[in-house]
Amino acid sequence: MADGTLFCALHGTLDLHPWYDPATADADPYILFHSRAETYRWLASPGDGRPGSGLWGMNDAGLDPRGEGTRRLWFRAAQQEPAMPRRAVPAQQLLDCAGAVADRMGRLDLKAAQVLVPLDDLPAGPVEGAYGDIVGGLPWFAELPAQAGTAVVVSLDSGTSTAAADAAPAMEERLREIRQKVFTGITSAPGEDAARGLAPGVPDFQESGVPGHRVTFEGHLAEWSYEAAGWLTAFICEAAIEQGVRVPVVATVRPV
Repeated sequence: MADGTLFCALHGTLDLHPWYDPATADADPYILFHSRAETYRWLASPGDGRPGSGLWGMNDAGLDPRGEGTRRLWFRAAQQEPAMPRRAVPAQQLLDCAGAVADRMGRLDLKAAQVLVPLDDLPAGPVEGAYGDIVGGLPWFAELPAQAGTAVVVSLDSGTSTAAADAAPAMEERLREIRQKVFTGITSAPGEDAARGLAPGVPDFQESGVPGHRVTFEGHLAEWSYEAAGWLTAFICEAAIEQGVRVPVVATVRPV
């Protein structure tokens, strides 16, 4: 895929609404995602190259037929040049939009969420703004009942590069340092892979057939939702960035 491309995949079982027929619907996944992103002002206007003018530019989206692998919906967005200080990887916004599209089309029993993040395309610079975004999102998850939480596993795969695996010890230490109650009980899970069994793989990444190098953690997520999975993805990515990981990575989050 082109440099700077974000890719998001939702895996699970999708039961379309009786009134939504993909063959005749006025709005397909691309249009729905575009509209939702535009509503939130997350969509960059075509030709607007100003840093910070939007989180991404729309690229492509699609619906996978039932029975063909585990993936049901996918979305591609061209990463917009971020303003400085750099903000957090927009994984929470990306999955929020993706989930809204799924809800508009039907009922998705989400089994896993994946996001490809081109960390090599982020500008070098201080991460204070990015961590401010991470911490700033904590109040959204503050008033959840205890029963809303779930055990999850999250993997960060750097493909043929050993960058993620090399950074694993320092990442684990950093994740535990940050005071937050969204992802707790963090433990390293070497040998585990949250993406195992998911198909198809992320284009031009996991479909290459080359064994990946990854870091995997287990823990307790405050709730199993698109927003929480997106927050956790950004949290893991920012820890990797801080430890010098500057290669494309795929983050996969799934319940245990």
